[in-house]
Amino acid sequence: MSAQQEDRGEAGRTGLSRDDVRVLCDRVLDLSQADHARVSVNSGWRGFTRTATNRITSAGGSSDVTVRVTSVFGRRIASVTTNQLDDTALTRAVRDSETLARLAPEDPEYLPELGPQEYSEPGGFYASTGQLTPEARANAVAPALEAARAAGTVAAGYIDARAGSRALATSGGLFGFHPSTGVASTLTARTPDGGSSGWAGDEANDWDRIASDRIAADAVRKCNAWREPTALEPGVYETVLEPTAVGMLMLRMRTAFSARTADEGRSAFSRPGGGTLVGEQLFDSRVTIRSDPAAPDAETSPFSGDGLPTRADTWVENGVLRGLFSSRFWADRQGVEPKPAAANVIMSGGDASVEDMIRSIRRGVLITRFWYIRPLNPRTLSYTGITRDGTFLIENGRVARPVNNFRFNQSLVELLEGVEMLGTPTRVAAGENSSVGVPIVVPALKVRAFNLSSVSEAI
Repeated sequence: MSAQQEDRGEAGRTGLSRDDVRVLCDRVLDLSQADHARVSVNSGWRGFTRTATNRITSAGGSSDVTVRVTSVFGRRIASVTTNQLDDTALTRAVRDSETLARLAPEDPEYLPELGPQEYSEPGGFYASTGQLTPEARANAVAPALEAARAAGTVAAGYIDARAGSRALATSGGLFGFHPSTGVASTLTARTPDGGSSGWAGDEANDWDRIASDRIAADAVRKCNAWREPTALEPGVYETVLEPTAVGMLMLRMRTAFSARTADEGRSAFSRPGGGTLVGEQLFDSRVTIRSDPAAPDAETSPFSGDGLPTRADTWVENGVLRGLFSSRFWADRQGVEPKPAAANVIMSGGDASVEDMIRSIRRGVLITRFWYIRPLNPRTLSYTGITRDGTFLIENGRVARPVNNFRFNQSLVELLEGVEMLGTPTRVAAGENSSVGVPIVVPALKVRAFNLSSVSEAI
């Protein structure tokens, strides 16, 4: 879709209203002949601006409404998705899901659809994002491209903006509705020969919180600082992790707090011999990790995919494991209340700056962010990946020189055990694909030991 087409009609930008989506859900549920049925509706707009070689290369957007129909007969379940909303198309989607459900094997973990629930209204829709135009995005990125040109670097970036609503309804009488927005802006600056790279980015629900000037300045600064990296041997180092690096690791913690994997002995939170480590001190006492659907500028849906209410939860408090999430099936089996997984991650902080952390280190490493992070061992919460876009040696309390990138192999449990200093929490672009993702709010960290296991030739 062209930029001109993108601007036609504000209704597509906000998604369906509560009343309109309720009517749509009722239409689908009235068509159902299944024992149970569920309808999920996602509607709204997504816009983007892409830059490369110091210029805007493409921009556009699209609006859509998708309806996912889930039909259940006994324990046999199937789903069909459509974005055609006429009666014929909706009827076909319902009948197709019913046909597939009759053919599906039984799901031994299925529980009947939920009935009416009480949901909070956390907010999360910001007009600054919902009304963001291609011109506004271009005006934000133009100074960054000029700064890159002036510094003799080559910039490439991506702005991803989304606005719309999500709804869920069941044949049992449940209905949930949540409007939201989100935007991510990232920029990579490289030298013309490709030998040095710097990165910076922001993510928010509110476009007004995206600091385009800072993103440009940081990407160019990192690129210039990392020119002609020097050799550094692999090893275990005292390390300063900038907030984005921390966020990319803590994103992996979001799904780690599973009661089922802990109960089954497959988790870092499993107690040897059986049970879980809930109530045990596992991390440094300054570490608190929580989730909250109403967290300012990190708001998330007040309901999970199956309709459970999401509420503020504390997973780790002062280093003590306080809770784990349970699906409805696992909670029913264990005789406890179900609890959805964290929809965002919010980590406690401190008052130390990155500069304070650097000054406290005799010999260590400063890491900007990571790339290609992959799991190694769920029993130790170990991950591997590559440092990227600015890795530096710290000597005698100052950044001494740029160094080669590394592959790391690191347990997140050991990482959080060894926290020594924390900065101010901030929301970061924690994904690897430059798109809007799960809200992650984390501080910079100084950690006692980070395992840089081998040298990487990556830029």
